[in-house]
Amino acid sequence: GIIGEVRDGRCRIEQRNKFSVGEKIEIMKPDGNNIPATVKEITDEDGKAMESAPHPKQVLFVELDGEADVYDILRKKEE
Repeated sequence: GIIGEVRDGRCRIEQRNKFSVGEKIEIMKPDGNNIPATVKEITDEDGKAMESAPHPKQVLFVELDGEADVYDILRKKEE
């Protein structure tokens, strides 16, 4: 998903593919850099904690252990 907002260390995204807490992902920066990160926490719009994000187009807040900014793209890290 694309980061639409960063608030209190959490990124607001519209999720595209399933991912889970603890999963390794990449933060793709507009300048072409890819930064590895781990998903620390996922919550829905109401603040309810979730273990995974299974529903496409769902709006979520994600806490990462990497530096993310608005307009960065989050994607599953390719092995």
